[in-house]
Amino acid sequence: MANILIVDDDRQIRLTLCIHLERKGYRVRDVASVQAALNALKDFHADVVLSDLRMEKADGLELLAAVRDEHPEVPVIIMTAYGTIEKAVEAIRLGAADFVVKPFSPPEIEQVLVRNMHIRGLQAENRSLRAALGQGDMLTRSSALERVLDMAARFARSEATVLILGESGTGKSLLARHMHRMSQRAHQRFIEVNCASLATNLLESELFGHCRGAFTGAIKDKPGRLEAAHQGTLFLDEISEVSIDGQARLLRFLQDKVFERVGETQTRAVDARIIAASNRDLRGQVARGAFREDLYYRLNIAELTMPPLRERPEDIPVLTEHFLAQAAARNGLSSIPSVDEEVAALFAAYRWPGNVRELHNAVERGVILAGTGTIRLSHLPDPLLKQATQTL
Repeated sequence: MANILIVDDDRQIRLTLCIHLERKGYRVRDVASVQAALNALKDFHADVVLSDLRMEKADGLELLAAVRDEHPEVPVIIMTAYGTIEKAVEAIRLGAADFVVKPFSPPEIEQVLVRNMHIRGLQAENRSLRAALGQGDMLTRSSALERVLDMAARFARSEATVLILGESGTGKSLLARHMHRMSQRAHQRFIEVNCASLATNLLESELFGHCRGAFTGAIKDKPGRLEAAHQGTLFLDEISEVSIDGQARLLRFLQDKVFERVGETQTRAVDARIIAASNRDLRGQVARGAFREDLYYRLNIAELTMPPLRERPEDIPVLTEHFLAQAAARNGLSSIPSVDEEVAALFAAYRWPGNVRELHNAVERGVILAGTGTIRLSHLPDPLLKQATQTL
């Protein structure tokens, strides 16, 4: 059975939980403070930490932060009184696996533990699958993608600016993160900016920051994402959406590693590596005058192209199994659902215009509708069914 660390400054609650859980076969250690919990974790290999939210000296949120830093694989479940549910919700946002409201019965706690340990087991299966395929967080059996990953590994060890091209949904963002994790900057931050999701006037402020009074609503100085990525990696998704003025600012940074915040004259220096991505034909953009030629060649020191899913059909079963396990864990299912033969054949025949993202969404919908049963044609999105059945 699992190892449970109970953290609560109420001795009676600790005693009650210990008695119940030990009777159920769990190995339990209980402590009364955050510091005692951190000391206990040095020699007690906890599978779950069950912590009160409000304690003297340090609270459950501080413990949560420390566990996430030092033992990120260990889920933390927060116990909270009814009046502090908002704090518990904040704990979930900060990475807690779950929360339970006091007063509760020991069997209720056990149900929460069982659910979260099951999810952890599914996540471990995912990690094993990734390790077996040998690509860390990039799953593939495709020789085309393996060639891209081989080049990515070589580029990752350099400081070169990288340009990732490919259709929407092929995994450009995932490849950028993969390269960051293989780089010498892996211990620093990976900052992502979707350039297509921000209006032109906001994008430059988001990237470079702004000073107070630079524009209406700029009530205080604000650093940009570029500064946040200092010594780390800044990933600019859909780089083609940056305005010509913004492209000039970005080019200057790439050349000299300096910039100014919007509305400011002070020059600032930042050490950030740039990885950019686009689903557009940037050469065509350059020819039409919509993208600066000098910026294109500055970005294009190392270019990678993600192949669409239709060009790597051998990855469809692999990704399907991966997404099934992920969706089952997210939805708290007791087992991973299966895919019937008709669905598997449909997946193999479909052209996947939305690429890996579309496959992910189709599997997620199937898991939600099928539960722990079998995903059938009736569980799939109508557009996929309508188009795919024509090819079967």
